[in-house]
Amino acid sequence: MEEVPPEFALIELAAMRGLEIGPLASPRVRKGQGSITYLDHAGTEELKQKYATNNQMADLIDAVVEVDIVQHGDQTLADAVGPEMAFDYVIASHLLEHIPSIVDWLSQVESVLATDGILSLVLPDKRFTFDVNRRVTEFGEVLDAYLRKIKEPTFAQMFDLFAHTVTIDGMVDTPAIWAGVADYTGVVRDDVPDSDVAAYGICLEQQKKPSFIDIHCQVFTPTSFLDIFEKLVKLDLVNFEIGAFFDTRVDTFEFHVSLRKLTPADDRREMRERQDASVRAARRVIAASPLPGSPPATTTETANGAVAESSRMELSRLEKRALLLKRRVMHRLRHRVPLAR
Repeated sequence: MEEVPPEFALIELAAMRGLEIGPLASPRVRKGQGSITYLDHAGTEELKQKYATNNQMADLIDAVVEVDIVQHGDQTLADAVGPEMAFDYVIASHLLEHIPSIVDWLSQVESVLATDGILSLVLPDKRFTFDVNRRVTEFGEVLDAYLRKIKEPTFAQMFDLFAHTVTIDGMVDTPAIWAGVADYTGVVRDDVPDSDVAAYGICLEQQKKPSFIDIHCQVFTPTSFLDIFEKLVKLDLVNFEIGAFFDTRVDTFEFHVSLRKLTPADDRREMRERQDASVRAARRVIAASPLPGSPPATTTETANGAVAESSRMELSRLEKRALLLKRRVMHRLRHRVPLAR
């Protein structure tokens, strides 16, 4: 039997109505697989023009999907989608890390999901990407962004990325890290004489001439994501439980979290217990999963406690394409703003 991709663990593509946010040229769900709506910050032709001169996107321009809904400017997801639409699931692949305020964004997604709707997140694990030397996002930063209604990347996030990212093209040897034969400790980008000076220069330029800048605002490992989610639950800042959790698989660079929208109920205690139990189940998955350099075996666990073993996986076509898009993002970022020398 063909293995179900982890992002579809709680999704029946043929029977459910879905929204995919930011698919660009590599949607996780194709139109022929079921009822799917594509949403992005620009229309198809505008996206093609925007990336026409990007070397990393050159062979993917014709693959950019036909965007169904454009989310303009300060529009919320609900504003963009409209009141008549409620989706059974939302897929966001390599998107959450780009969001300045994840509490606000999760609330927006909740508003467009039907009862018991699923938010399927595909998230990069910083240990196996160009973010390997960056610090993980702390809950205090998440709370600060929410309370201050942050809409753009902060200077702290910008400096951390541009000073500590490993390479100019966003490439690291993921399988070598897993095998324990690659160590990026202390490695910084080599396209500038001093990465700290370069990062500071970008921050100064952004301060003088603010412009759209798309970076990894958030940096996660599976454990750090759960730490944040657990505190969001504790402070009643999220109305989701973890429905399924897949740790980062050997030789890959992403983990998967499926969040289920909770139905408002009078018994808040019961809801909290469900949320807490889902976090504990996800932590057991991580505890049973391999570390870099150890034998290949990965565990996943659903909210009801069922555990399944997954075999070693090489980089899939979709994962390779996601990595290519990551290279594209980094290339665009570093050539958009002049670097201080």
